[in-house]
Amino acid sequence: MSHPNLLTSTREPLDVELKIKEGKIPDDLSGFVFINSGAGTINSGGLPYERKLPNGEFNQEFGSPVINGDGYMYRFDFTEEGKVKLKTRLLKTPCFYADIASSPILNPNNPYADIAFKNRGLARMSMKLGTRNQINTAITPFRKAGDDHSRLLATFDAGRPFEFDPKSLDLITPIGENKFWRAGTPPFLNNPFPMVLTTAHPVYDPETKEVFSVNFTKTTRNLLSATEIFHLIFSSEEEIERRLEERISRWEQIDDKEQVVKEVNDFFYEEATEKETETIWDKIRGWYWKLIGRHFSNEDAVYLVQWTGAKNPKSYKIVNENGSNIQIQHNMHQIGFTKDYVLLADTNFKFTLDVMLNNPFPNNQRIDSFLRELLDGAQNDYSTLYIVHRKDLLPENKEVKAHKVVLPVETVHFSANYENPNGVVTLHAAHNCSACPAEWVRYYDECKLHNKPIDPQRVGMLAVGEMDIGKIGKIVIDVKNRDNLEDKTVFLHLEGKPGEKDPGPHTWGVGLYTYRDMLSPDKNVGEIKHIFWQAYGLDDQLLTDFMYRLYQDPKRNRVYSAEQMLDFTKKGAPFVLETVETDSMKATDHYSFPKDTFMWSLQFIPSKSKNNDIPESLNGYILCTVIGEEKNVHQTSSYFSEIWIFDASNLKKGPVTKLHHDELQFAFTIHSVWVEKAAEVSVPDYKIDIKQDYDEQIKHIKRRWLRKKVQSLMKDHVYPHFR
Repeated sequence: MSHPNLLTSTREPLDVELKIKEGKIPDDLSGFVFINSGAGTINSGGLPYERKLPNGEFNQEFGSPVINGDGYMYRFDFTEEGKVKLKTRLLKTPCFYADIASSPILNPNNPYADIAFKNRGLARMSMKLGTRNQINTAITPFRKAGDDHSRLLATFDAGRPFEFDPKSLDLITPIGENKFWRAGTPPFLNNPFPMVLTTAHPVYDPETKEVFSVNFTKTTRNLLSATEIFHLIFSSEEEIERRLEERISRWEQIDDKEQVVKEVNDFFYEEATEKETETIWDKIRGWYWKLIGRHFSNEDAVYLVQWTGAKNPKSYKIVNENGSNIQIQHNMHQIGFTKDYVLLADTNFKFTLDVMLNNPFPNNQRIDSFLRELLDGAQNDYSTLYIVHRKDLLPENKEVKAHKVVLPVETVHFSANYENPNGVVTLHAAHNCSACPAEWVRYYDECKLHNKPIDPQRVGMLAVGEMDIGKIGKIVIDVKNRDNLEDKTVFLHLEGKPGEKDPGPHTWGVGLYTYRDMLSPDKNVGEIKHIFWQAYGLDDQLLTDFMYRLYQDPKRNRVYSAEQMLDFTKKGAPFVLETVETDSMKATDHYSFPKDTFMWSLQFIPSKSKNNDIPESLNGYILCTVIGEEKNVHQTSSYFSEIWIFDASNLKKGPVTKLHHDELQFAFTIHSVWVEKAAEVSVPDYKIDIKQDYDEQIKHIKRRWLRKKVQSLMKDHVYPHFR
């Protein structure tokens, strides 16, 4: 069923059979595809985030990024010939139930309303409760010893992974107790729901039965750090907004940004300390804050997490070759592995505190835009890779040294050939050059090309209007000899023919990708032969004035200047699905999507029939989630959510089938995985006792009144769901 908003998503549980809109469902489809997504909050009831609440008040969640939402899992079942069955469920973590219980929107007389969660940029947070673990990003299949079926993890960049049942989609257990994970927020907070900085892409090696993840912490220093405004961010009373607005008028006249930052920082600190009744703890905290320059700091540290099914994983501190701590600039969204190495990356996706919390006053355009200018910054125009030798991961080792490699382009996602002959590692990477997946379109943003407000249908979408052409990388590293093999490394960029209906294969906005046996729980891919890439094109409505100014610097490592990018964006280019043959690094096949059609997720589905006429890596299908615009008889726009399936060996002929259902509505889907079976799994012996796990957290809350309130909330509204 079409809907009037581009970003429309249901949160309802679905158990439906999809209907054929065009074409025929192939007979040789097999297995199950799982896709993760965010689907709004407990208050919104799905997407879009409406501007006004039912009572007419401005909605604090309006304008939130679409990736800030509860995890909503899709399971597509291809096991019955000629049919595609869909099952969906929300992923209900303990903090999900705490969110419901504390919401003043769902219950205006809620006794817990003063500790409720709120959207704060990329994160949903509460000063008293902590950070929502929305597990809405990716899926990692794995097996524990003795399993004859796959298990699945739902993952997130700012929370520990949770195992869920492949059949029911119900959560089973978090991985590792809370006390195992180091919180990414300042140590004094002691929240029951800590923000854990990890990776959305833990990996599993089916040969060794090991899951690898990371847990990193960062110091807060330099300029206006988000952790320095925690108190004010969570206390957005009208009086504070008024005072802040008065000062903004003067700050906007000061040319010295360092001076402005200092004054803003002082304002936040003074307001925060004035708000609270001072206790002995407050005095100690205030003294400590002043002593260290008001930086309630963790250390800069990276820990590699190795898990094989114990109650708590094993943790190794990863350090530079000179023994110094590793400092992560952005985040560790992606990690990888080969036969001999674990690959950790500082990826160019700013899913860290400065972006998570740079929207403290969403109701106030002037304050929000002013703080965004101060808090935000361009991503690095390079990435850093840390290579850990797996032979060093011995039980007696607490620290392990890593070899550092600097990649000369921005990188978010990558995979690696499992085989690494003679210590040579081959990466296949997506390079989002001068395009920022952590930014989103605000309701007050202006289109750079037209100098007028951005299309309201795109508010909340990722503001990845490119400021340079993206690239597809094949990176070859001789780890043993500490040598980056530049003669074998390729960074492919394809301009195509912008402005044409079918511009051909291009790399304007390189996004997600898939290939046969990607993330397989059964076998590793020794050498990746063909990769299917998404490029999301050139869209003038996603290139905001703010993004242009953020990435216009001519000193960045770039192919095209900012002025040239305006010309390319004016011409436009559609989404494309393309095949790259990795030996030659050439695009061998592609499909250009129609204008105003968005392709979000893509997943390879192997054919259950052998075909000796084509390579095994092409023998299958590509499933895509697609949103498109259509005009009705009244020439008004509406949008559809559909599933398109392509023959992987012949993309150019278009989808072999298009599927839909009246109840199927998604706004933005993210990562996916294919598994052969999705059976109900047994309760594992590493299952965490949720009550015991969170009671341990709650006892560290300093204020007695708050400790009692949180304990009451958990006892009455959270623990009953996890017996």
